[in-house]
Amino acid sequence: MKTTIILAATAAAIFIAGCSKENNPPGNASTPAPAQPKANTAASPVAAPAMSAWQQGDQAGAVSNFLAADWTASPLFAADSALSLSEDQFKALSEADRQRKGNELNTQLDTLKQLAGAVAQAGDEAMGKGDAAQAKKCYTALKQCGHDLNSPNFSTIVQLVGQSFEKKANAGLAKVGQ
Repeated sequence: MKTTIILAATAAAIFIAGCSKENNPPGNASTPAPAQPKANTAASPVAAPAMSAWQQGDQAGAVSNFLAADWTASPLFAADSALSLSEDQFKALSEADRQRKGNELNTQLDTLKQLAGAVAQAGDEAMGKGDAAQAKKCYTALKQCGHDLNSPNFSTIVQLVGQSFEKKANAGLAKVGQ
């Protein structure tokens, strides 16, 4: 039921964005810039740009993408990703699929944890340079990501990782004074 609602909302957002594009010819200065990113954000996984950059070895790009992500948007992960499974969905898999998805989940979680560690490190480095605003940005993004992962929409292990992200972010924010 939730999946149907999410898919319907995504389809509506894409349709509305498409209609908006048809009404504004290319190069028209009156085209609202934020309309396109919101539609794209709803259709593509939030974490994908950051995780993809990380996997390609682009640490700076991955951190930048992580900070730019709207962690309150959906979906966070691709529908076929093991990270997107709820605990009930994971348990409903056959033994062979559970094993396969479990291995995929561990690999993807390792990537996400490494990326989160780099974001926290970027916050620490910003604090070391006296850039409290950048540090706060890093820790806040990490906290938002962790908060969204700590949801019943995800498996227990993903929720626990989310909780650890929030704790790390809160520790960083305490250093910033927030």
